[in-house]
Amino acid sequence: MKFLVTSTTLANKLAEMSKVMTSKTASPILSHFLFELEGENLQITASDGECFQHSVLPVATVEGSGKVCLPADRLLNALRNMPEQPIGFTINETTLNITVKYTNGHYEFVGNSADEYSIPTSLNHDAKQVQIEAKMLNTAISQSLFAVATDDLRPIMNGVYLTMKEEMFQSVATDGLKLVRNTYKLENPLEEVSFLLPTKAAKIINNLTSKVTKPVTINFNEREAIFVLENDTFRCRLLEGRYPNYNSVIPQNNPNSATIERESLLSAIKRVGLFSSTANGCIVMNFSGINLNVSGKDIDYSTSAEEVLFCSYSGENVKIGFKGEHLKQILENTKSKEVIFQLGDHSRAAVIIPINEDENIENLSLLMPILVD
Repeated sequence: MKFLVTSTTLANKLAEMSKVMTSKTASPILSHFLFELEGENLQITASDGECFQHSVLPVATVEGSGKVCLPADRLLNALRNMPEQPIGFTINETTLNITVKYTNGHYEFVGNSADEYSIPTSLNHDAKQVQIEAKMLNTAISQSLFAVATDDLRPIMNGVYLTMKEEMFQSVATDGLKLVRNTYKLENPLEEVSFLLPTKAAKIINNLTSKVTKPVTINFNEREAIFVLENDTFRCRLLEGRYPNYNSVIPQNNPNSATIERESLLSAIKRVGLFSSTANGCIVMNFSGINLNVSGKDIDYSTSAEEVLFCSYSGENVKIGFKGEHLKQILENTKSKEVIFQLGDHSRAAVIIPINEDENIENLSLLMPILVD
């Protein structure tokens, strides 16, 4: 079989799909891309055994049809160093010899039989289906990933929890120290459904949805989910188990409230953080009147820093410490001009709420404090 494709188009697609794969595979065939030629469409599949990405590329000058597995590393490295130009693939389905011809040369290597590549069957009849705007799904995931747990002690927290109910779509992530809950209003009501997307799958979906405008169709059951986009289909295993009751840990009656310009606070935290403790990265925030005092120190290295910011504050004076990196992540993952800090005392979690111009979006972060002297 033969086909012609642009080198840059193929290289970009394969580089994107290679993120699904892993260097340590359970089966050697998973270090290959599966190419299937059917008409003027080249269908490419990449997998790590639990995640599958299936993409379609238009090709030209097609002769024949069939399928073959091509070694991923070799093909990626060869295309990465090639300037943009048409390249022709010629594949001998009997010997699996592959020839790649371009303007001033050619590559020759051997593929593997496609019979070794296992493609999962369709979901069972109990599967549910929902549709959501690509931009909304992308925003929900991108603003939640920073809060996902990264340790294996609490595997149920190693993902983004997605919930759809009536006219609400919500994404939640937490690592036990910080929590983010993003809520979006839907135009069309949906039945109540929820599932837990693993971190790797969430990152891939986040990348795929950044390039499309049409709604994403999601088919899922208790174990797996399939995301159908314009030219890509992504399938993954879901995390199984009961997600923590996150709403119950969000304080509802913090009496102290401060409104602060986000960029000013973020810049101050970055500067002060350079001089804070290397052991815990603690940033101390002292709320008093119209001033917010932001400070940090490292006794071991005799360093310290302090800045004063203006804020609109109501309530009793509160001195509270947070891990600077967590504060920075929360502020970096919101786009609002100002944020509201809702506080109790120095030992209670703070609620951080961006002031959004869009009334259909509600973002909320919770951050546990560090005890300070």
